[in-house]
Amino acid sequence: MSRHSPCRWMLAGALLGSLGLSCTPPEEPFPNQDELEVLQSLHTPSALPPKDPTNKYGDNPAAAALGLRLFNDPGLSSCGTVSCKSCHDGEGRSVDTAVAQGCDGKFTGRNPPTVLNAGYSTWFMWDGRADRLWNQALLPLLSPLEMNSNAGLLRTRLSEGYAEEYRALFGKRPSEETDDNQLLAHFGKAIAAYERTLNRHDAPFDQDVRRFLAAAEAGKAEQDPAYLGLKTFVRKGQCSACHKGPMLSDDQFHNIGVKDLGEGQRGVAVAATPMLDWPFNSAGPYSDAPGGLESARLQRLRSDLNEKASELEGAYKTPTLRNVQLTAPYMHTGEVKTLEDVIELYDKGGEPVGNYAGVVSVSIKPLELTAEEKKALLELLESMTGAGK
Repeated sequence: MSRHSPCRWMLAGALLGSLGLSCTPPEEPFPNQDELEVLQSLHTPSALPPKDPTNKYGDNPAAAALGLRLFNDPGLSSCGTVSCKSCHDGEGRSVDTAVAQGCDGKFTGRNPPTVLNAGYSTWFMWDGRADRLWNQALLPLLSPLEMNSNAGLLRTRLSEGYAEEYRALFGKRPSEETDDNQLLAHFGKAIAAYERTLNRHDAPFDQDVRRFLAAAEAGKAEQDPAYLGLKTFVRKGQCSACHKGPMLSDDQFHNIGVKDLGEGQRGVAVAATPMLDWPFNSAGPYSDAPGGLESARLQRLRSDLNEKASELEGAYKTPTLRNVQLTAPYMHTGEVKTLEDVIELYDKGGEPVGNYAGVVSVSIKPLELTAEEKKALLELLESMTGAGK
């Protein structure tokens, strides 16, 4: 009989119980088989994002070159001072404030997500208002809080500075494009082609995971420097319940108890429906692969909004943890200032009920992490910064 067998522990428990003492069974060695599979999923992403069939220009170098120029051009905004770059600059390709300033002194309602590695995602914006990178680009362009632009202004600006590039790529000059929505879609697809080149991964974290897996296979997991950080991330902290896979995100929507009493506090529960009826969505007429898989994916979301309504109330997209050290402040509100603060938020199981819409996801509960576990988890998060741009 194994020294850790249930029978031995039941007998020991009975004996200690008779003496008024408690008996705690030994912790299962880390990683177990399920945890090993989670760790194996955390491999370095492919060098380039997966193809996007809804954007046939997505990997076209000429489209990326046009997209770069458009990304940096404040003349696309009604005020002439705000560009895509305004909210997506610096190492983290975001802002270092809770929200960003748009035209006419107005401010965004949420913290701008990074565009680093954005080509690997399948849902966009914190609340899922876009389902492809190219249609996401239209939202800040048209938002009265951000660039406050429109198809007419876009046509004028494209005609002034980009007419031949546009014609070479899309077959006609901007002035010849009779469908405003087609003009907008082409703009978005060029921006997406550029953003798909903004990839920063292959971090020390990836090397640590590979080394740890080799150590685990050799029966020396506890001797590896990443042991406590990975164990906390996968087991006690339950971070990998949502932050999994090569991009360290399940790309789904969860309520984690972030304080939010603003107008948009319901998150995906209300934002997804307009997207499902949006002519620019990936199953719509401006997609390069309408119907088929895209229609099925959107239909699943529509079903979830009906069948899992309570789970999606106050839920927001799981952000990637890659390069997370570069993208402070955190959460959709931008009010969580440091990674230490993020760990504390999770450790207490989110904010008290009443500070946000809906109820927290089942995996959100007090963690009771030790100071040593918090330190190891912080070091793990810091190791996720990739080489590159």
